[in-house]
Amino acid sequence: MNSFLLFRLHGNMAAWGDIAVGQERPIHRFPSKTAIFGLLAAALGISRTEEEAFLELNKSYGYAVLIEKEGTLFVDYQTTQVPGARKNIR
Repeated sequence: MNSFLLFRLHGNMAAWGDIAVGQERPIHRFPSKTAIFGLLAAALGISRTEEEAFLELNKSYGYAVLIEKEGTLFVDYQTTQVPGARKNIR
């Protein structure tokens, strides 16, 4: 018999980002395998610097996603500012 780990990810404002190119970052409607295995690795105490342990975890398991209720996509504008030069105050 196969063993399964089931868990539910729920977030009203959740977004699963894709690779950012230029000024826009597209999103997926579901988490990628890398996102799920990143969460699992963190839960198991595997650091981002432990690449071999992460790759072993990634090779050892499969994954599937079920979307029970699809949300509504909307555009979220975020801006950044670069602070001005710091003045030397004494």
